[in-house]
Amino acid sequence: MSQPFRRIAFAGTRGVPANYGGFETAVDEISRRFVVAGFACDVFCRLSHSGEPRKEHQGRRLIYVKGADRAWLETFASAFQTGWYLLRHRREYDHIFWFNNANFPGILLTMLSGIPLTVNTDGMEWRRKKWPWPFKAYYLIASWVLSRIAPRLVSDSFVIQKYYEETFRRKTLMIPYGIPPPVKVGLDEQVGILRKYGLQAGQYFLQITRFEPDNLPLEVAAGFVESGLAERGYRYLAVGFRSDSPYASACSDLAGQEEGVRVLPAIYDPEVLFTLRTNCFAYVHGNSVGGTNPALLEAMATCPRILAVNVPFSHEVLAGAGWYFTEDEIAAAFRQIAGQPDQRQAYLQRVRWYDWDTVANAYIQIVDGKIPSYAGD
Repeated sequence: MSQPFRRIAFAGTRGVPANYGGFETAVDEISRRFVVAGFACDVFCRLSHSGEPRKEHQGRRLIYVKGADRAWLETFASAFQTGWYLLRHRREYDHIFWFNNANFPGILLTMLSGIPLTVNTDGMEWRRKKWPWPFKAYYLIASWVLSRIAPRLVSDSFVIQKYYEETFRRKTLMIPYGIPPPVKVGLDEQVGILRKYGLQAGQYFLQITRFEPDNLPLEVAAGFVESGLAERGYRYLAVGFRSDSPYASACSDLAGQEEGVRVLPAIYDPEVLFTLRTNCFAYVHGNSVGGTNPALLEAMATCPRILAVNVPFSHEVLAGAGWYFTEDEIAAAFRQIAGQPDQRQAYLQRVRWYDWDTVANAYIQIVDGKIPSYAGD
């Protein structure tokens, strides 16, 4: 166990409790284990993505920054506000973990403060379809500069690690994400949950994601419609609708037009999510940009089949145990997987390597001045 009374900060995400995406989940899981190991932990949160502000959550002190009223400025503004806070309170902290290179101004202020820091790079944000070119340029330039000046960088996949080494000539530490602890839901409860959502076990495809172009829910839904599987009794369920962006609205409109397509808001109840994953025919993973994706890991821990977008990140995590699709052949991929066997045991064997205890211990090793080598059993 690490020596107590060292204070660690986790910055750059929307905060905890985790109710947005992979970074929030990672900070939640890692910081809770830091607390158990005897560290004092602060997690920076954005007021715009929080419910009622609270002083602490499961042993971690929560510090809120305002962010910005305009969504396109929020990350930049919250990063600066967090960095300014850390600069003014620099004597209180022993190490700062920043998540996402987009928080560039806050990371620079932290470097000025002299606090030891580590940056989790995130994926390749400049490749995301949703960003206009000025944002793509910002992400790319920030990533290049940080690859030159940041003392330590973490990649969450071997693909990202290789990219940084070959493109930016910078070595990074590879520390992936983990899978959540298993959830127990009785059969009667599962039947009730499926009935609530009008679903039949083994008769629906599931995608849990943010409704953004890079995650392809609209394209996947259209491919499902084209596949004709709805005529055989299958359904496609997309979970994660949060805002009325033009892209998300198009997904909702398609669901209103096609009987076999359903769209639901984001769900965070672990028992509901477990039930939806366990009883689906197949999980569809469309996240085309990024590293190790927590949603894919969670699917591997519970789902019988996985149909993933054909990108290197999917292949790294699935290690040959999934089926793949390209954007122009989604319907054919749906038809192909419809006759495939259950792969649950292969997924469970593979996903054991992604362990939150081992992940958190790797981050603790960084604080202790060691070079971690991820070695999940």
